[in-house]
Amino acid sequence: MKPKLIVLKMPFEDGPGKTWICAHCALIEGALSVNKHWEADIEVHRIDFPKPRKMLVDLLGEDKQWLPVLIQSDKSPITDPIEIVNTLAEQFGGASVHP
Repeated sequence: MKPKLIVLKMPFEDGPGKTWICAHCALIEGALSVNKHWEADIEVHRIDFPKPRKMLVDLLGEDKQWLPVLIQSDKSPITDPIEIVNTLAEQFGGASVHP
């Protein structure tokens, strides 16, 4: 099983006339844009903002709908965006987050 990286589709609406981005997901999208080769080794899913987020509920349970999330091959989740980027860089090569 390939690792699954799940982020929000952006921009998204939360409230009438209010559009947003998720700063954590934007960091992940930026890392994906400079490490395009990761997409050959992972599944990237961009899902809608509203809950319940069926994909996450099915994979992790009702109480674990935080995004972004990297679900590794052993099914363990990582939700810290910097840890996600650094884990992908370590496993598949490419740019990490500068300390």
